[in-house]
Amino acid sequence: MDGLARLTPDTDSDLLLETIDRDGGLVIPGLLSPETVDQIDRDLAPSVAARRPGFREGFDDTFYGRNTVRVQGIPAKSRTMVDEYLLHPTLLDLADRVLLPYCGDYWMSQSETIFIGPDNPRQTLHRDDLNWNLAAKLRVPLQISVLVALGDYDAEVGATRVIPRSHLWPLDRPIDDSLAVPVELEPGDALVYLGSLLHGGGANQTTDRWRKALYLAYLVGWLTPEEAVAVSVGPDVARTLPPRARQLLGFAGMPERAAADDPAEAALALWQLDADDPRVVDGTFRNR
Repeated sequence: MDGLARLTPDTDSDLLLETIDRDGGLVIPGLLSPETVDQIDRDLAPSVAARRPGFREGFDDTFYGRNTVRVQGIPAKSRTMVDEYLLHPTLLDLADRVLLPYCGDYWMSQSETIFIGPDNPRQTLHRDDLNWNLAAKLRVPLQISVLVALGDYDAEVGATRVIPRSHLWPLDRPIDDSLAVPVELEPGDALVYLGSLLHGGGANQTTDRWRKALYLAYLVGWLTPEEAVAVSVGPDVARTLPPRARQLLGFAGMPERAAADDPAEAALALWQLDADDPRVVDGTFRNR
């Protein structure tokens, strides 16, 4: 129905890479277990209940969704999200293969709930890469985005619409909305796609159901994340997390690659003064 391949989390890495390169996206059924989905949903429930729909008062919510609840700072609200989603080996392996040829390392650009409520209209088709429009003109992969279903995710309730293989189109090609197809998911299933793929949230045509997704994006380390991640997470939470999570969340210098052989490539690391072994100490970094 959605025109995207569906490959299990244990699929051969080469096939995952080949598929996302060809189609711009793919579906990974059962990326997260039912127990993990339930735990993340419970972790986030108080923040979701406290957050009013829409972006902010007086703002045009056509794009963000006037009846859509978006909550950020997810790693500080759910340790399960960090351990089972942000650090999922299948996602990190795919991000390594797609992004590392173009950067010293990558980090998390954003994570947020995207809970689309009843009568919310469909979102304009767009490319996430155009948040960095000059870099997007390089036509290299800038980020990988993931949407995991935490509840209902069918076409009627607003499943994400995509145009398969549109990541190969010129950026100035007119967008034909009729080519978009909904990607329906079960709880725990993931839609994984390149930031250059045209996509958008669907219209919620129900009166009593919410489309529940948790978004995550990995971004090349030489671009500024969409979310102020280190602010939303904070050093007290960061110091409790595994080293790779701290790197992804901006609390540790990312490892330089090929420093001895290619200084230009090594410079693509996020920073260099704290690149040896930065430690979070009272909100600051300290070299060895």
